[in-house]
Amino acid sequence: MRIRRRPADPAATLPDDLAQLRRAVVLAEHHLPAPVVESAHALLLRADQRQNLPAGRTVVALLGATGSGKSSLFNALVGREVARVAATRPTTSRPLAAVWGEDDAADLLDWLGVPERTYGGETPGGLVLVDLPDIDSTAVRHREVAARMAGRVDVLVWVLDPQKYADAVVHRDYLRPMAAHADVTVVVLNQVDTLSPAERDGVLADLTGLLERDGLDGALVLAASAREGTGLPELRARLTEVAENTRTAQLRLAADVRTCAAALAAAAETDPAAPEPPTTVGEGPAARLTTAAARAAGVDAVRDAVRGSYIRAARRRVGWPPVRWLARLRPDPLRRLHLDAPTDDARLVRTSLPGPTPVQEAAVRSAAHALAAAGTTHLPGPWRADVLEDVGARIPSLVDSLDQQIAGTELEQDRRPAWWRVFGAAQWLFVLAALVGGAWLGVLAVMAYLRLPELVTPMAGPVPWPTVLLAGGLAVGLVLALLGGLAARAGARRRARRVEHRLRAVVAASVREQVVDPLESQLAAFARFHAALAHLTR
Repeated sequence: MRIRRRPADPAATLPDDLAQLRRAVVLAEHHLPAPVVESAHALLLRADQRQNLPAGRTVVALLGATGSGKSSLFNALVGREVARVAATRPTTSRPLAAVWGEDDAADLLDWLGVPERTYGGETPGGLVLVDLPDIDSTAVRHREVAARMAGRVDVLVWVLDPQKYADAVVHRDYLRPMAAHADVTVVVLNQVDTLSPAERDGVLADLTGLLERDGLDGALVLAASAREGTGLPELRARLTEVAENTRTAQLRLAADVRTCAAALAAAAETDPAAPEPPTTVGEGPAARLTTAAARAAGVDAVRDAVRGSYIRAARRRVGWPPVRWLARLRPDPLRRLHLDAPTDDARLVRTSLPGPTPVQEAAVRSAAHALAAAGTTHLPGPWRADVLEDVGARIPSLVDSLDQQIAGTELEQDRRPAWWRVFGAAQWLFVLAALVGGAWLGVLAVMAYLRLPELVTPMAGPVPWPTVLLAGGLAVGLVLALLGGLAARAGARRRARRVEHRLRAVVAASVREQVVDPLESQLAAFARFHAALAHLTR
């Protein structure tokens, strides 16, 4: 990924950039490959350490392959023979620093790990020039020292020679990864005294093209000869310029931050320039998970029990009084589920609802996986796998908690509709009328049997009143019982619908709290990670 150069001053925005990088690393450290995250942590630590060292010093390092003439160029810049130059390779086994100015920069050089030091002169003050071991040294320790130091110095001076200036290893492993460091990079084509003027121009043009392909098109390219002194005034002028620039160390750190951000983006398989990623999941997959969880929780069974309990309670109050007692013989469906009485603390109650079947629990897992899979298509592979695993691990707890949620839901067990009392009073009124009519007819029958004088019986048209009371009481009572039964079924359906809606709302809230919200929190974390990278690579 090639890093776009930002119009803002990198040194000025460095504190905010470091904060953004730290935020991105914290968000990604458990989801991205360890080497990338560890490299970012190392950069943040290095930045803290570098900024805590005394200011006013600029560290310039000479890097190059075997035979490039780094040590000769170092001696030429210092003005005397301080670095060993020989025909055998490698000649530089330990970093050597030349310090310009009165302060010997001991703390800085201790942090850099440069034990060998020499005095470079008074001007330019603040410059520390370091000769590093060869980057392609046959000694592994030498290469490790060069790589470590290259990550800590402020300015990189790459010393190339006409024979190996196009070495693929140098460009692929060193120059190309430093594409963001053009502002703090100088490329010196050394030993140009071995080339004719035409050859020199051709090699410089080819080298410039290679650097452009490496992303270092903004780096300064100089032709030099440590033996003849060609190009040394220009190189000294550049070193003086960077030594006097108090922002050079910040520019180097800013370039490191951008390079690290690019590495994080590549590891996350994301383009910081892409639109902001979503932070919410679709309503459809969430609704399907809620439906599956409601089935597993037994919402349908509770709904049917509520309807049955309502009808049973209604028959005991609005049924025909002579047969109401039969309703007591049927058990209360809610009582069988231990849901017949409300509770203040549902955590202490377990219902008798049957647990979810393997098919129902598998349906919940499948719906949860589909929800997470649909909402995480934009996440990088490892990050997405972590989120899917987290969602799957939440399902057993979700399924187990639904029983308590249902136990704590208002099922309207104690609600008695007002029409029950009206129907109940009317039923007893007509029962009383039937009893009065029956008793009256009984008295008349006894008197007729005993041949007593017949009482005058009032008439309701052609029918005696006792008969009207008995027959009417029985008939109207049965009609009221029939109407009460129909009304009870209608009321039971309404209550069952209300309770079912309430239960599904409880299940939906549990699904959101235990699955959807954590999932969206993960999506929001990735969005913040993406925003941090977008800020760093804009």
